[in-house]
Amino acid sequence: MTTGEDLAALLAREIRAAVAETSPAAPSGPEEAAPAELDDVLLPLKRAEQYVTPTIPEASRFAGAKAAVVRVLRFLWRGQASFNALLLEASRGIVTAFERNRRAVDRGFDDVREAVGASERESRRRDSGQDARIAYLEALSPRSPSPEGSTAAEASIPEAVYALFEERFRGSPEEVAEKQRFYLPFLRNLPGPVFDAGCGRGEFLQLLKDQGIPSRGVDSSGLAAETCRAAGLDVRQGDAIEALGAVPSESLGGVVAFQVVEHWPAAATLRFLAEARRTLAPGGVAIVETVNTDSLAAMNAFYLDPTHVRPVPPEALRFLFDAAGFREMRVEYRSPLPDSERLEERSGNDARLNSVLFGPQDYAVIGRVPGP
Repeated sequence: MTTGEDLAALLAREIRAAVAETSPAAPSGPEEAAPAELDDVLLPLKRAEQYVTPTIPEASRFAGAKAAVVRVLRFLWRGQASFNALLLEASRGIVTAFERNRRAVDRGFDDVREAVGASERESRRRDSGQDARIAYLEALSPRSPSPEGSTAAEASIPEAVYALFEERFRGSPEEVAEKQRFYLPFLRNLPGPVFDAGCGRGEFLQLLKDQGIPSRGVDSSGLAAETCRAAGLDVRQGDAIEALGAVPSESLGGVVAFQVVEHWPAAATLRFLAEARRTLAPGGVAIVETVNTDSLAAMNAFYLDPTHVRPVPPEALRFLFDAAGFREMRVEYRSPLPDSERLEERSGNDARLNSVLFGPQDYAVIGRVPGP
């Protein structure tokens, strides 16, 4: 038999369940401030919520009795109240989803604007370089004879045209820098700054600068030197070997030359290495990168450049390092071709054939000056 106390307890549980069921769910995290343009939607929703779960102000007359009546009546209208609460939650969810989508669209527009800005900056850089080349070519006299002693390449390939050639066939500055990043560990904690012979557009100098490694460079191209200086790099125009010859003995920590020695005869390369050995302090490092003559695919690219003088085999360059007085020499093969451009290796003979036909495109000899 059910007593009055049992009925009261049962009624209290039903009322609490009805109140919990009709009350809107609490947000799971901190609520973000909504933009002002949504006030005309959010404010009516907030007012509507007050009618879903009405409350009696404590200061009103007979507040306790009125509150008890409201709790009892909630038990009677809980179906309609639940529908109203769910409808309000759905409306708020729609508004939230709309605002989230708007913010995502805004972020997408920001990304597009950044990409367009980067493209415009790159276009301005290329246009500036092209204007400089055109001005240089216009300044040339087509009827003037070639200087005595100049090579055919020097007479027919002005630096402005060669700069365009490098930009088209060598790769973007980002691609070149990514390949040269490999050499950074060899040049940390050296006993002096790094000298970059034939620094070109300054990709490696920028890498060194970003690492806090002091450096400077020389390039024979006035356009390249000007581009580097505009980027805040310490570069001057001139002959790399002569510039290195003017450096005091044992004052450098590193000397590097990327894709340079193939432009020189063997005697010039040996002189360069001898000057590098003289200018490097004990513990200093020299790095020379050039085209890998052991790869037929690389040699095909070698003859693409009309200013190349002669290929330098790895053993020949290693010998010149040794003759100049370097020690702890090592050969590093770089720039491997992707698998899509190599033979599928199913045997040891396939691997040997790949190394001859489609081996790494470049190699570098790294030598060190003996320590004290």
